Amino acid sequence: MSWTRTYRLALHLLPAGLRRKHGAAMEALFARELRRARERGWMEGILAGTAGVWDVVRRGAYEQLRPGRYATGERHDHSPSEWWNSDTLEPQPAGPNLGGPHMPQYTTRQLLRRHAVSFTIAFVALTAVLLASFAKKQIPALNAQGASAGMIAEVLLLAVPFLAAMTIPMAVFVAVLRDLTRLRADGTLAAARRERDGIRRLVTPVLLAAVGIAAVAFVVTAEIVPRTNERLAAVTARDASAQSDRMMTIAELREAERSVSAGAEPDAVARAAAYEVEVQKKLALAAACVVMALVGVAIALRVPRGGMWLVFGSSFVIFGAYYMSMVAGESLADRLVISPFVGMWWANALLLAAALLLIVSRRRAPLVPGGSEAVAIRG
Repeated sequence: MSWTRTYRLALHLLPAGLRRKHGAAMEALFARELRRARERGWMEGILAGTAGVWDVVRRGAYEQLRPGRYATGERHDHSPSEWWNSDTLEPQPAGPNLGGPHMPQYTTRQLLRRHAVSFTIAFVALTAVLLASFAKKQIPALNAQGASAGMIAEVLLLAVPFLAAMTIPMAVFVAVLRDLTRLRADGTLAAARRERDGIRRLVTPVLLAAVGIAAVAFVVTAEIVPRTNERLAAVTARDASAQSDRMMTIAELREAERSVSAGAEPDAVARAAAYEVEVQKKLALAAACVVMALVGVAIALRVPRGGMWLVFGSSFVIFGAYYMSMVAGESLADRLVISPFVGMWWANALLLAAALLLIVSRRRAPLVPGGSEAVAIRG
């Protein structure tokens, strides 16, 4: 399916009146921008297509959550070029008074609702990408085994939990960063800087949401993933394979670790370390939700200009660094070079240190007359 057709389908997520008024112009603008991007290279074309479809999907979700907004006459007379700009997803201030009294004042409930929409979209998109990659590798092998369509569907369904264990923290980061860049775009962040505890009022709801998501992620990694991994191994191998550490809950891992440590086998220490690595990994992945949220807050507050490219670029860097750190830590811990705790938690520690460094440096930034972005954070 072409990007233009995908964009046209995504437009149906918008309210009918909004689609009738702007749909044709938006589609024409998207096609023109996509053509220009493709002239600069195939990767630019993919990024432009993804950004355009992403903007429409997010806008559609936002409008559907506020069904009376278009009918009540709130501002929707954006030009097509403004629709292409991902920072115009919220009502813009009238005139140059950026961060002035006409800026939106969001309640905690509204902030949480916006965050829930952003997180859901990011989680579905990231999980779908990883699931497509998994399917590309597994389906040919399953077809070679003569697997039925039902079996293939079961394999893909069973793969979702262990993919979700990785994409949940990623989605938290994307959602937090995107929400705060949108608040910057509509002037809310600039206005909050001039209030006592204004930044804290905007940030606290998403951080509390990250704590709640971390609890859900812990249940997924500790209880759901081991059971689905066991079933997945049975389906793909078609036999009763030995239970590995990735098919055990935390309680089972602790029991296996005690049993191995009490034995006299030559590799008892290494096997016990492998079980402990899996325990710490489950805990670290859940805690990564809170760490990723803090990193997203730090980047959004530190970088003066945001938007879709900030979300894409920082996500690529942060996810790549986190994944490589986790892989390296697991490898070193399995070889007994470092302890399992250090091996699985050092990625979180590095990101947390970087986030705190960005926040502290921002607090110490001097005031620069005439620049709202240079105002030191209060609260």
